[in-house]
Amino acid sequence: MEYIFARQVPVGMFFAALLFMPWGHKRDNFLPKFVIGIISFFAVAEICEVFSVESKIRLLIYTVLIFALIWICFECTIIHTIFYTTCSYAIQHISSKLTYMLVVPVSMKRNLTGYGFAITSLLLVSILIAVVVFFKYTRPYYKKGDLQFDNVRIVVYSGVFLVAAVYLSSLLESGFPQNSESYLTSYLCLNAFCILFALAILALEFSNFNVKQLEQENQILAQLLESDKEQYEQAKRDMEIINIRYHDIKQQYTKASDEERSKLEEEMAELNLRYFTGNKAVDITLTQKSAKCNEAGIQLICSADAGCLEHIKHYHIYSMLGNALDNAIECLEQVSDPAKKVIVLDIHKEKNMAVIRVENYTPNRPKYENGSLVTTKPDEKEHGYGVKSIQNTAEIYGGNAHIFVENEIFYLLITLPSSENITVE
Repeated sequence: MEYIFARQVPVGMFFAALLFMPWGHKRDNFLPKFVIGIISFFAVAEICEVFSVESKIRLLIYTVLIFALIWICFECTIIHTIFYTTCSYAIQHISSKLTYMLVVPVSMKRNLTGYGFAITSLLLVSILIAVVVFFKYTRPYYKKGDLQFDNVRIVVYSGVFLVAAVYLSSLLESGFPQNSESYLTSYLCLNAFCILFALAILALEFSNFNVKQLEQENQILAQLLESDKEQYEQAKRDMEIINIRYHDIKQQYTKASDEERSKLEEEMAELNLRYFTGNKAVDITLTQKSAKCNEAGIQLICSADAGCLEHIKHYHIYSMLGNALDNAIECLEQVSDPAKKVIVLDIHKEKNMAVIRVENYTPNRPKYENGSLVTTKPDEKEHGYGVKSIQNTAEIYGGNAHIFVENEIFYLLITLPSSENITVE
């Protein structure tokens, strides 16, 4: 038992590192490198223990070895490797200090001398922290893709400060006479300080990542909106061509023979998928999306008094309404029952609000993560921005977008203040 407890630091650092290693970016010949790295790490750790290397030097050696293991086995930058190593060390440090805060008072009170209680406590605390870290931090962040940092200096400073804090704590801890009356209080306070400091470092590093992630997300949303603007201009040009062609056919129809009229009527029917809702952007969007619905065997039921959207920029309408209908179409394309392949769109004014409501059948309930809708598409990095884009665009006008599912019907509700109640730059 004493043998195992004496090696808790290298073991704890290694298993903590497993939580942060970028498993999606393995280098060539990963397995032999990883196995050799593990053997080397624990061999050096054993040598340090056998020859009673000073604790501070051992700590430095373990940190360098974890850094080397990650760097050799995974494709990541030095900054990323520092981040992974620092987080691993912080997690081990928190687990160790929490265990000591639990074990020392109990051992002193009950006069326990064995290592069974200490090892059991360390194992339980480590598992609990690992589960929390994995589901709260590691899993959500790696699902978003590569880690990007807003300020790389924060990562470097965090690593330096954490090592310095642990070094300082080891000096202070060794300076407390264990037979003094204030030992237990001082010991607990010092360990609590170390835990809080390590938590602060972790929070700082992950908030640093959050800032960069948010910047990237906003940049993607801005690019999508710009793309929607370009698509709207193209759709507007396409609509003008359709209108010209429709007018030409009507002129030809009066002079055509019966056989020619039959062909012209078919073409007119295809071109007559046009809407007149009181808003040109809505008309263009619905005309474009209704053709897409027809191809997919989806019925689009529309009730739109779109004059209430006159204060909304046309490409913003195209973006919001287009994304909403695209999401509904993509969902219904997976449905085999024709009776369920229906999209209901309603645009109206309610008191001082313009309301856009889209309804469609959905076989699955939407998934949420940290309050945000999670895409069901395989490539999460490339998708999942449709609803976010709608929400961001609505917020420009002081509005909101809300989604919910009731009785297998997916509802998207966009509310926008009327023109008298908003000011848009």
